[in-house]
Amino acid sequence: MSDHEHRVLVVGAAGLDLKVRPRTAEVALGRSNPGEIRWGWGGVARNMAENLARLGTEVQLITAVGDDWWGRALLRRLGELGIGTEGCLVVEGQPTSSYVAVYNRARELQVAFDAMGIIESITPGHLNRLRRLVREADIVCIDANPSPGALKTLFRLTQLYDVPVCVDPTAALLAGKLRPYLPAITAITPGRDEAEALLGTTLGDDAAIQAAARSLVQEGVELAAIMLGAEGLCYATSEESGHIAAFPAEVLDPSGAGDALTAAVAYGLLEGVSPEEAVRLGMAAAAQTVMCRENVCATLSPESLYERLVM
Repeated sequence: MSDHEHRVLVVGAAGLDLKVRPRTAEVALGRSNPGEIRWGWGGVARNMAENLARLGTEVQLITAVGDDWWGRALLRRLGELGIGTEGCLVVEGQPTSSYVAVYNRARELQVAFDAMGIIESITPGHLNRLRRLVREADIVCIDANPSPGALKTLFRLTQLYDVPVCVDPTAALLAGKLRPYLPAITAITPGRDEAEALLGTTLGDDAAIQAAARSLVQEGVELAAIMLGAEGLCYATSEESGHIAAFPAEVLDPSGAGDALTAAVAYGLLEGVSPEEAVRLGMAAAAQTVMCRENVCATLSPESLYERLVM
């Protein structure tokens, strides 16, 4: 019998993150440059899973890793964090997912590359074999990396068992896969470009972004929160909408902030708080995360979030 009050299933990508930042103002192309290179565990789903585990929920993760040193080390780390790996596949002949991001000295992303092909190993059949994990979950959190077939199966199962779904659209190139499932999504947290991909439109001023959040609700989403980075976010439900400013924070690393926000929104919904309060918890988690150098802040806890809300 679990001591945790809430059970969460997370589905999507997990892997190795490399972050590169120059040490000099000018970067010379075609040769080596002095820089800072850091590595850590990443993947949107993995980040959400760790955030939710640190918030005190019981977490199961469905992902795929390679049968290599990185994959085995990642699974060990998940176990150390208390994250269930029953649904994790170890795939022979394929490397564990990896993501490389290159930032400028102002910590702004310049270019990124990802190798996530192993996620295709999460097939409809694999998800069907793990349907018990869906049935037993209080909420399912997903990123947009799984294949269209896997997403179709996942949403069929969540609807079959009447389990709410919280979605991080991950990237503009992936967000479009989610459009058919908007009526089945409880909460969604796109960035501006991901919201544009979901709605097939270009968003301009604050009024347009607020209207876009309401449009996602009209499409069937219960809670839509469009993340705007340092400008905060716009959110909407069928009963309310508004803008929430970003929490003050000294940014050491912007990576993982959106994943933390999505996880904390899901946690707030599990706790039964209002949609606005859930979104504010998400903003608090994002602020705490950008002040850490890792993708997930090791000091994240329910107490730290509520402390930030009353500061």
